Parts: sequence; structure tokens; C-alpha cells
Amino acid sequence: MFNITNQIFNPAILEFITRENDATIYHHPAWLKVLSKTFNYEVYYLTVSDSAGNIEGVIPFLKLDSWLTGKRIISLPFSTYCDPLMDAHTLPSAIEFLREKFQDFSVIDIRSLNNYQDYLTDFSVSSDYCTHILKLKNTVEEIFSSFHPTSVRASIRRAEKNNLTIDWGKSYEHLKIFYQLEFKLRKRLLLPPIPYNFFINVYEELIKYDFISIPIVYKDNIPISAGFILNFKDKYYLEYTASDNNYLNLYPNHKLFFEVIKNAYNSGARFVDFGRTNLENISLITFKEKWAAEKYPVFHHHSPKKRFIKKENASLKKILMNLNAALPDFILKLEGDIIYKHLL
Repeated sequence: MFNITNQIFNPAILEFITRENDATIYHHPAWLKVLSKTFNYEVYYLTVSDSAGNIEGVIPFLKLDSWLTGKRIISLPFSTYCDPLMDAHTLPSAIEFLREKFQDFSVIDIRSLNNYQDYLTDFSVSSDYCTHILKLKNTVEEIFSSFHPTSVRASIRRAEKNNLTIDWGKSYEHLKIFYQLEFKLRKRLLLPPIPYNFFINVYEELIKYDFISIPIVYKDNIPISAGFILNFKDKYYLEYTASDNNYLNLYPNHKLFFEVIKNAYNSGARFVDFGRTNLENISLITFKEKWAAEKYPVFHHHSPKKRFIKKENASLKKILMNLNAALPDFILKLEGDIIYKHLL
């Protein structure tokens, strides 16, 4: 039996997500609330239950009704991947139920770690991104030994010699420090900044469950690198990190990454997810792989089927980057608010 509910903090749903091995931080109702608060979109769970009413599967999703990009159902934006938590054979019936309930929302997007092409036969599937997941070994020493000897292990040792310190913060002040570095990084890359309000909402909703920390790396009391680190069950998420370009010679990112990995290990986690990377970003992929993290494709399922045209997308991105080079900070922030609200 299928059902759709906007009562996202349903105890039965939360209990199912808590015990489901494949559930991620992005399946948690707190993450849905973040998306609702930030972008003012309606959030839901589609559930499947047995004859006794016990939940056997869920799909979190939101309805995006945009004057710019139309009406879409997405599972789930601002998530590296958010697989349907149900038997793949049940998925086609679940999607058909979704279509019947929201007939004016004809476009459906699913972002997942698994490829459901054999089941969602009327969807197109692309894979322009990947993620890297480090499986933590039995000891910190074994984990350290698995890293690349010169690119990673030697760089971690250099960072230690540079007397860098780290503060594991969980306050608004730490959040502000992180965002200052994050904004400067996005500006340097000529990319629209993620809205500050998004990070505030993530912080406020996830701190309730101790699902977030904000480690800051310092040199002589100057913050030079920071992470916005999520954690859920046995996994840490290194999705958001930023550093001061003027201090990269001190290897602050190596300090940050290794401290996050050690913290994950000490907390009992088994995996560290290094976050989504565009497949064209070879240098970042190489960096992550030198940490012994395994590469996994991330799949984008889209209905109705569409042809993915990389050349045109690349041209639009180039135009936007050229424009961003000349924009003042307050216009850049406004651009980020507009783009992320409509192009989730």
C-alpha cells in the first residue's frame, strides 16, 4: 500500500529510516525541513507499507513549482544522492502512484547512488558526477598508511610541522567563519555562492540531533580552512569545505581532512563520504582518490526522457562565470539566492 504524507516527522517513518542500512542524512526529516525552510517548497515522503501497516520503504521528495523552470518533483536536491529506500521492483509502481497524485507535476528527478534504468524504463539516466567514499580500517595507523605516501601522508606531516591547530566548533560564530571562507572560495571559482540561509537552516535543524560539526583550522589564530561536516549513523559527510587561498602552502586542507577522518573513526563511524564531484574536474577526483577513497558514479534519473547536451550546458556555465568575474559581492549573493531557488 502506498501513501504520501507531508507530516515528515512521523515516528514510524523516522524509525524506519533509523534502522534502514542504506539510509543517509538526506533521508532524515530534518534535512527535508531544511529544504522547506530555505526554499519554501513543499516536502513529502512517499511510503510503502505491508498489509499490517508497517512501513517497508520511503522516498523523500519535494515539489518545486518555479516560474523559471516549471513544475518538478525532485528526490532530492542539495543531496549528493538520495536513493529510494525500497525494493527496486516496487519502484515503478511507487512512481506511478506519485504521478497519479500530482498529475500537474509531469517532470520527476531522482538522484541516486544506484542505477535504476532497468526498473525506470521511461526515465533517461545520466552520470555527470561521482562521489568518493573512504571505508575506515581497523586503526588510525592503518587508515593513514592507506593514503598516498607523498601527496597525502607527507602533506599531513608538513601541516603538523606548520603548527596548525583545529577547533571543533558547533556555534553560530564557527558557522560565520566557515561561510566567510566558503563565500571567498565560490567567488574565486566564479561560481554563485550557496545562500547563507541554507547553511543557517542546516545548522539549526541538524544541531538538534548532533548531526553536524564545524571544524576550523587556524594558523596563529587566523582561520585558514573550515568544514561544514554532517554525520549520520556510520557515515561522515565531507561535502562542504573551504580554505583561504593565501595559506594553501601550509597544507590546511590536509590537516582538516585527516582530523575529520580521525574524528569519524573515534566516533565509531565506518565511512567518510568526500562529496560530489563533476567528472570533468579531474584534479579534484585525483585528490580524493589519493586519500584511498573509492569512486562511485552518481546517477540522475529524469522523466520524461531527455537528451543531455553537455556542450550547451558548458557554454552557459562559461557565460555565467565571465559575468561573475565582474559582479560585486552583494549581486553575487543575490544571484545565488535566485539560481538555487529555481535550479535545484
